[in-house]
Amino acid sequence: MKDKDTIHSKICFRRLSFGEKLEYLWDYYKFHLFGFLLLLALIIGSILIWFDNSKPTLLNGYLLNTDWGDNQTQKLLEEYASFGTYNSDNYNAHFNCSVYIDTTIKDQMSTVAYTKVMTDLDMKEIDFFFCNQEMFDYFGEREIFLNLETSIPKDLYQRFQNQLIMIEILDDGGNVTNSYAAGIDISNSPVLQRLQQQERNLYEDGTIYFTIPYNSERLEQVWNFLEFLYAEE
Repeated sequence: MKDKDTIHSKICFRRLSFGEKLEYLWDYYKFHLFGFLLLLALIIGSILIWFDNSKPTLLNGYLLNTDWGDNQTQKLLEEYASFGTYNSDNYNAHFNCSVYIDTTIKDQMSTVAYTKVMTDLDMKEIDFFFCNQEMFDYFGEREIFLNLETSIPKDLYQRFQNQLIMIEILDDGGNVTNSYAAGIDISNSPVLQRLQQQERNLYEDGTIYFTIPYNSERLEQVWNFLEFLYAEE
Protein backbone atom coordinates (compact mmCIF):
# COMPACT_ATOMS: atom_id res chain seq x y z
CA MET A 1 0.00 0.00 0.00
CA LYS A 2 2.84 2.34 0.84
CA ASP A 3 4.48 1.72 -2.51
CA LYS A 4 1.24 2.62 -4.31
CA ASP A 5 0.90 5.78 -2.21
CA THR A 6 4.48 6.73 -3.00
CA ILE A 7 3.96 6.19 -6.73
CA HIS A 8 0.74 8.17 -6.62
CA SER A 9 2.47 11.05 -4.78
CA LYS A 10 5.26 11.14 -7.36
CA ILE A 11 2.78 11.24 -10.22
CA CYS A 12 0.83 14.06 -8.54
CA PHE A 13 4.05 16.00 -7.87
CA ARG A 14 5.08 15.76 -11.54
CA ARG A 15 1.77 17.25 -12.59
CA LEU A 16 2.27 20.34 -10.43
CA SER A 17 3.46 23.57 -12.03
CA PHE A 18 6.95 24.85 -11.20
CA GLY A 19 5.56 27.38 -8.74
CA GLU A 20 3.35 24.77 -7.08
CA LYS A 21 6.33 22.43 -6.75
CA LEU A 22 8.32 25.15 -4.99
CA GLU A 23 5.39 25.86 -2.68
CA TYR A 24 5.01 22.14 -1.91
CA LEU A 25 8.73 21.73 -1.15
CA TRP A 26 8.69 24.83 1.05
CA ASP A 27 5.66 23.67 3.02
CA TYR A 28 6.94 20.15 3.68
CA TYR A 29 10.76 20.44 3.59
CA LYS A 30 11.69 23.95 4.77
CA PHE A 31 13.06 22.71 8.08
CA HIS A 32 15.12 20.10 6.24
CA LEU A 33 16.41 22.91 4.00
CA PHE A 34 17.31 25.11 6.97
CA GLY A 35 19.11 22.18 8.60
CA PHE A 36 21.06 21.46 5.41
CA LEU A 37 22.06 25.13 4.97
CA LEU A 38 23.14 25.36 8.60
CA LEU A 39 25.25 22.22 8.27
CA LEU A 40 26.75 23.53 5.03
CA ALA A 41 27.60 26.86 6.69
CA LEU A 42 29.26 25.07 9.61
CA ILE A 43 31.33 22.93 7.25
CA ILE A 44 32.43 25.92 5.15
CA GLY A 45 33.18 27.98 8.28
CA SER A 46 35.26 25.16 9.75
CA ILE A 47 37.22 24.82 6.52
CA LEU A 48 37.91 28.58 6.39
CA ILE A 49 39.00 28.65 10.05
CA TRP A 50 41.25 25.64 9.51
CA PHE A 51 42.77 27.22 6.41
CA ASP A 52 43.34 30.53 8.21
CA ASN A 53 44.92 28.85 11.24
CA SER A 54 47.12 26.69 9.04
CA LYS A 55 48.85 29.76 7.61
CA PRO A 56 52.18 30.56 9.28
CA THR A 57 52.17 33.47 11.74
CA LEU A 58 54.33 36.38 10.75
CA LEU A 59 53.86 38.73 13.70
CA ASN A 60 51.73 39.01 16.85
CA GLY A 61 51.50 42.33 18.66
CA TYR A 62 49.71 43.48 21.79
CA LEU A 63 48.59 47.11 22.06
CA LEU A 64 48.18 47.37 25.84
CA ASN A 65 45.55 49.74 27.29
CA THR A 66 45.27 51.53 23.96
CA ASP A 67 42.54 54.00 22.99
CA TRP A 68 42.47 52.53 19.49
CA GLY A 69 39.79 50.14 18.28
CA ASP A 70 39.74 47.34 15.74
CA ASN A 71 39.35 49.72 12.79
CA GLN A 72 42.52 51.65 13.60
CA THR A 73 44.45 48.48 14.32
CA GLN A 74 43.29 46.93 11.05
CA LYS A 75 44.46 50.05 9.21
CA LEU A 76 47.92 49.63 10.74
CA LEU A 77 47.96 45.98 9.69
CA GLU A 78 46.95 46.85 6.13
CA GLU A 79 49.70 49.44 5.85
CA TYR A 80 52.20 46.99 7.26
CA ALA A 81 51.14 44.48 4.59
CA SER A 82 51.40 47.04 1.79
CA PHE A 83 54.87 47.94 3.05
CA GLY A 84 55.86 44.71 1.30
CA THR A 85 56.40 42.61 4.39
CA TYR A 86 53.72 39.97 3.94
CA ASN A 87 50.76 38.79 1.91
CA SER A 88 47.65 38.29 4.06
CA ASP A 89 46.65 35.36 1.81
CA ASN A 90 49.78 33.47 2.85
CA TYR A 91 50.51 34.66 6.39
CA ASN A 92 48.76 35.64 9.58
CA ALA A 93 49.52 38.84 11.47
CA HIS A 94 47.54 39.93 14.52
CA PHE A 95 47.56 43.18 16.49
CA ASN A 96 45.47 42.74 19.64
CA CYS A 97 44.01 45.98 21.00
CA SER A 98 41.45 44.42 23.35
CA VAL A 99 43.67 44.04 26.43
CA TYR A 100 43.02 46.57 29.19
CA ILE A 101 44.51 46.20 32.66
CA ASP A 102 43.58 48.54 35.51
CA THR A 103 46.54 48.29 37.88
CA THR A 104 44.83 50.25 40.65
CA ILE A 105 41.52 48.41 40.94
CA LYS A 106 42.60 44.92 39.83
CA ASP A 107 39.04 43.91 38.98
CA GLN A 108 38.06 40.60 37.43
CA MET A 109 38.36 41.91 33.87
CA SER A 110 41.89 43.18 34.53
CA THR A 111 42.84 39.87 36.13
CA VAL A 112 41.60 37.95 33.10
CA ALA A 113 43.46 40.32 30.76
CA TYR A 114 46.69 39.99 32.74
CA THR A 115 46.34 36.19 32.75
CA LYS A 116 45.83 36.18 28.97
CA VAL A 117 48.94 38.28 28.41
CA MET A 118 51.10 36.08 30.63
CA THR A 119 49.67 32.88 29.11
CA ASP A 120 50.34 34.04 25.56
CA LEU A 121 53.77 35.19 26.68
CA ASP A 122 54.57 31.74 28.07
CA MET A 123 53.37 30.18 24.81
CA LYS A 124 55.65 32.56 22.84
CA GLU A 125 52.66 34.04 21.04
CA ILE A 126 53.62 37.72 21.56
CA ASP A 127 56.30 39.43 19.49
CA PHE A 128 55.98 43.05 20.59
CA PHE A 129 53.99 45.41 22.82
CA PHE A 130 52.80 48.97 22.45
CA CYS A 131 52.72 50.42 25.98
CA ASN A 132 51.92 53.63 27.74
CA GLN A 133 54.04 54.63 30.73
CA GLU A 134 51.83 52.71 33.17
CA MET A 135 52.01 49.42 31.25
CA PHE A 136 55.73 49.89 30.62
CA ASP A 137 56.40 50.19 34.35
CA TYR A 138 53.91 47.45 35.27
CA PHE A 139 55.37 44.76 33.03
CA GLY A 140 58.89 46.11 33.12
CA GLU A 141 59.08 45.37 36.83
CA ARG A 142 58.30 41.75 35.99
CA GLU A 143 61.36 41.68 33.70
CA ILE A 144 59.49 40.24 30.73
CA PHE A 145 61.02 42.68 28.23
CA LEU A 146 64.04 42.02 26.06
CA ASN A 147 67.20 43.99 26.87
CA LEU A 148 67.50 46.06 23.71
CA GLU A 149 71.06 47.19 24.36
CA THR A 150 72.29 43.63 23.90
CA SER A 151 69.81 42.31 21.34
CA ILE A 152 68.89 45.01 18.83
CA PRO A 153 70.84 44.92 15.52
CA LYS A 154 73.74 47.34 15.42
CA ASP A 155 72.28 49.59 12.71
CA LEU A 156 68.98 49.90 14.56
CA TYR A 157 70.77 50.53 17.84
CA GLN A 158 72.61 53.46 16.30
CA ARG A 159 69.35 54.75 14.88
CA PHE A 160 67.29 54.46 18.07
CA GLN A 161 69.82 54.68 20.89
CA ASN A 162 68.60 58.14 21.89
CA GLN A 163 65.04 56.82 22.12
CA LEU A 164 65.80 53.85 24.38
CA ILE A 165 63.82 53.81 27.64
CA MET A 166 65.36 52.32 30.76
CA ILE A 167 63.49 50.37 33.41
CA GLU A 168 64.75 50.05 36.97
CA ILE A 169 64.21 46.90 39.00
CA LEU A 170 63.68 47.56 42.70
CA ASP A 171 63.92 45.23 45.67
CA ASP A 172 61.42 45.14 48.54
CA GLY A 173 63.25 48.03 50.19
CA GLY A 174 62.94 50.24 47.13
CA ASN A 175 66.61 49.95 46.18
CA VAL A 176 67.63 49.64 42.51
CA THR A 177 68.98 46.16 41.87
CA ASN A 178 69.11 46.27 38.09
CA SER A 179 68.30 48.49 35.13
CA TYR A 180 68.11 47.80 31.43
CA ALA A 181 66.88 49.30 28.14
CA ALA A 182 63.43 47.75 27.95
CA GLY A 183 61.75 49.88 25.30
CA ILE A 184 61.95 52.45 22.53
CA ASP A 185 59.97 55.68 22.57
CA ILE A 186 58.28 55.57 19.14
CA SER A 187 55.99 58.56 19.73
CA ASN A 188 57.66 60.30 16.77
CA SER A 189 56.97 57.47 14.31
CA PRO A 190 55.73 59.15 11.09
CA VAL A 191 53.35 56.26 10.39
CA LEU A 192 51.76 56.39 13.84
CA GLN A 193 51.60 60.19 13.89
CA ARG A 194 49.75 60.20 10.57
CA LEU A 195 47.31 57.49 11.66
CA GLN A 196 46.66 59.30 14.92
CA GLN A 197 45.90 62.53 13.08
CA GLN A 198 43.38 60.64 10.95
CA GLU A 199 41.78 58.85 13.89
CA ARG A 200 42.77 59.38 17.52
CA ASN A 201 45.80 58.94 19.72
CA LEU A 202 46.88 55.51 20.79
CA TYR A 203 47.32 56.89 24.30
CA GLU A 204 45.94 59.98 25.95
CA ASP A 205 49.34 61.58 26.58
CA GLY A 206 50.60 60.76 23.07
CA THR A 207 53.52 58.69 24.35
CA ILE A 208 54.05 55.24 22.79
CA TYR A 209 56.68 52.76 23.96
CA PHE A 210 57.71 49.81 21.82
CA THR A 211 58.83 46.76 23.79
CA ILE A 212 59.66 43.15 22.95
CA PRO A 213 59.14 40.06 25.12
CA TYR A 214 62.35 38.32 26.11
CA ASN A 215 61.19 35.10 24.37
CA SER A 216 59.96 36.49 21.04
CA GLU A 217 60.69 33.96 18.31
CA ARG A 218 60.16 36.30 15.35
CA LEU A 219 62.73 38.99 16.02
CA GLU A 220 63.54 39.47 12.34
CA GLN A 221 59.95 40.49 11.68
CA VAL A 222 59.91 42.66 14.80
CA TRP A 223 62.88 44.64 13.50
CA ASN A 224 61.21 44.84 10.10
CA PHE A 225 58.04 46.19 11.70
CA LEU A 226 60.07 48.79 13.59
CA GLU A 227 61.61 49.93 10.31
CA PHE A 228 58.12 50.12 8.78
CA LEU A 229 57.03 52.52 11.53
CA TYR A 230 59.74 54.93 10.35
CA ALA A 231 59.53 54.20 6.61
CA GLU A 232 58.02 57.63 5.86
CA GLU A 233 60.93 59.66 7.24
